Amino acid sequence: MQNNKANKKNSKKFQSKGKATKEVAFREIKAEKNTTINKFYLYGIIILFSFILYGTTISYDYALDDAIVITENKFTQKGIDGIKDIFSYDSFKGNNENLLNAVSGGRYRPLSIATFAVEYEFFGKNPHISHFINVLLYSLTCLLIFILFSKLLEKFPRQKWYSTIPFIATILFIAHPIHTEVVANIKSRDEIFSLLFSLLTFWFLWKYLDTKKIIHLLFSSFLFFLALISKEIAVVFIVIFPLSFYFFTNHSLKKTIFSLIPLFIIIIVFIILRQMIISKTGTSIVNTRDIMNNSFGAMNFSQKYATIAYTLGLYVKLLFYPHPLTWDYYPYHISIMEWSNFAVLFSLLIYLILLFFAFKGLKSKNFFSYCIFLYLIPLSLTSNIVFPVGAFMCERFLYAASLGFTLIIAYLMVVKPNNFFKIVFSMPYLFLVPVLFLYSFKTITRNQAWKNSAVLIETDVITSFKSAKSNASYGNDLYNKAEKCKDANEKAKFYELALQYCDNAFKINPNIQNVNFILGTIYGRYKNDLNKSIYYLNNAMNLDLNNFESYNNLGTAYGMAKQYDKAIETFERGLKISPENISIMSNLALTYQIVGKTDKAEEYLKKSKEIQGKQKK
Repeated sequence: MQNNKANKKNSKKFQSKGKATKEVAFREIKAEKNTTINKFYLYGIIILFSFILYGTTISYDYALDDAIVITENKFTQKGIDGIKDIFSYDSFKGNNENLLNAVSGGRYRPLSIATFAVEYEFFGKNPHISHFINVLLYSLTCLLIFILFSKLLEKFPRQKWYSTIPFIATILFIAHPIHTEVVANIKSRDEIFSLLFSLLTFWFLWKYLDTKKIIHLLFSSFLFFLALISKEIAVVFIVIFPLSFYFFTNHSLKKTIFSLIPLFIIIIVFIILRQMIISKTGTSIVNTRDIMNNSFGAMNFSQKYATIAYTLGLYVKLLFYPHPLTWDYYPYHISIMEWSNFAVLFSLLIYLILLFFAFKGLKSKNFFSYCIFLYLIPLSLTSNIVFPVGAFMCERFLYAASLGFTLIIAYLMVVKPNNFFKIVFSMPYLFLVPVLFLYSFKTITRNQAWKNSAVLIETDVITSFKSAKSNASYGNDLYNKAEKCKDANEKAKFYELALQYCDNAFKINPNIQNVNFILGTIYGRYKNDLNKSIYYLNNAMNLDLNNFESYNNLGTAYGMAKQYDKAIETFERGLKISPENISIMSNLALTYQIVGKTDKAEEYLKKSKEIQGKQKK
């Protein structure tokens, strides 16, 4: 009897234990399920937020350098058949042979251009598809940033999903207006690809260190190669990868370095391949003195580095206060700086302080130290310190670097160190909500400027009023409007404005061919100032000896000035450049008629009629 009672008691105990075990298991399954749901919930928020901010760009047209890689690129317009050429030549060759030597060192970024060729194959000239893909790729990049930061920062206290460092940093990254150029300009897909594939490399490299599976190492190597052929900036991640493992994981330095060996090999292969392609294309590797392609070309050593220091300070300012924004940081939107300028010295001081704290916190694995390195390392390659990149600065150069900035802000909000920042961030969302609102508002309104080239140029010439490029671009747009306009008053209005902006550009840089051409044409055709017309058109012809329009307009100006010998000489030179140009031929015939050389006049009139007949056929 006692044994039966004991057995029943034990049975109840075991049943109770079993029930408890089942309940625990059920709670764990439920918790895991809820975690999975929360993750997908967060992923949805990140993708949705990206499309809310940039969805309007899907309806936009092509703008600026989209012409180089899409609308005026002969390789892209071959569709899939053009991909072989895209990978075989300098990235500028498909657009314009003159661009090959315009920027020193050449460009080999075939991957994004190949995707444009694929899009062209299936959709033709359809900017909306391309814009949609850019926004999608951006949202996926931001999603990957969140996933990586979540894994990287596991040691930090876990709070509600909306108040964690990874989530806040990612949301700030999505909203930051400094990224509008990267997402809204289709051409900048090379930037998106470069960061996306670099982060994917990081992910698989990490998986290899955790699992020791060679397949992950192979994936990381392949993805890193894709990042490099998207844009060379990806090379900086060879430093960021081990730095991240050092700060946030327990993987030994020896194992980390071993895992990087394939990536170093990939870099060497890429450099050799790039050099072979650029040499094959015939691209110059000599630094140009043209200030439109080397902004520091007219500066001495001291001025160059003072100006670089100043631009680095502007980058910091744009991270905190992203206004005003512009596509154009060419000469002389930023003036030539001297070391006596307070802003230059202050900028230098900021970076010295950043470097001090970055290296000071290296040994102790200080979070701020990591964030500073994450900002400085990507920016170093585009800072103009190592080599000229063609412009004083560009907003897209902050794309990867801004990750360090958003991490610091998120850390200050969540961890709340016992200093001044505790007061500022004592109620995080009283700070974050207005900042997100302002950033989002700026991003959406700034996107509108990228609607097409004309809108962008007209918008940004107000900001970059000291830039030769903005003035020249807007002057060219106004001139084209005048040429198409049928109303005399409207035509005169456009000519006057074009004259004003082209004159501004000429004062900044007198060596822009198109500016001289427009000034010469307007002074001859509209102002009837033949001396100025001949002066500017002579400049235009000498700046580009292959531009037949300069010969035609200059010859016409000489004819109007009754300098017939010079007119005939100029027209004949133009025909050597463009032997079947009917306009030049007709003007030459008319000039020969005026000077009494009727035989010559009839000869060229006959030729022009024959060419017209061929063209009609």
